[in-house]
Amino acid sequence: MTRVKASSYALAAALLVGLSAPVAAAHPASHDGHTAHHRIPFTAATVTASEDGSSFTVEWKAPGVRHVAVRAGGRTVASGGSTGKVTVRGLPAADRQWFDLVPDRGQGLHLADREIRLDGGVNFRDAGGYRTTDGHWVRMGEIYRTASLDKLSDRDLAKLKRLGISVDYDLRTQQERTSAPDRVPAGSRYVVADVLGDLGACPACPRRRRPPPS
Repeated sequence: MTRVKASSYALAAALLVGLSAPVAAAHPASHDGHTAHHRIPFTAATVTASEDGSSFTVEWKAPGVRHVAVRAGGRTVASGGSTGKVTVRGLPAADRQWFDLVPDRGQGLHLADREIRLDGGVNFRDAGGYRTTDGHWVRMGEIYRTASLDKLSDRDLAKLKRLGISVDYDLRTQQERTSAPDRVPAGSRYVVADVLGDLGACPACPRRRRPPPS
């Protein structure tokens, strides 16, 4: 990923960039009102997978919209009004289920569950799917954040490759990287992006406090 939050395991140990992932529609609104039909009417929208991945809860709020169609795999699987919460079942198995929220006016959204479940990964999440203060939406399927990647299984690596992960930015310190090196999908680029840096080489930098002995 290219947008950095903070360092190490507290927020993210790695940022990963997708190569050619689906995106959420996000067209800027016009100040003169002539392109109101391009605006995204949704003020909130989420997709949440059940624990076993057999069903998905889709929720949204779109003030002023009369009808919203929920589409998956090219077909309408549910619908509702300006506010809705539906559960979708019976979809074909996939690494990730994507849903299109199509309003009767304005731009729609292309969303999935933010969490990517892995056998050996913890808290692997999409950094997109959030609404900005000016009414745009952060694209999904492009940037992910995660904790350590050292315990990924071969099946995990194959899944991440299919999702189009192209770059792994490792935000951890040298000690963390050495003790638990990342596993990355074949063909992906590994980049060290230590956000703390070598604090010991900088006399003016604050030293990290070590926890007291137990």
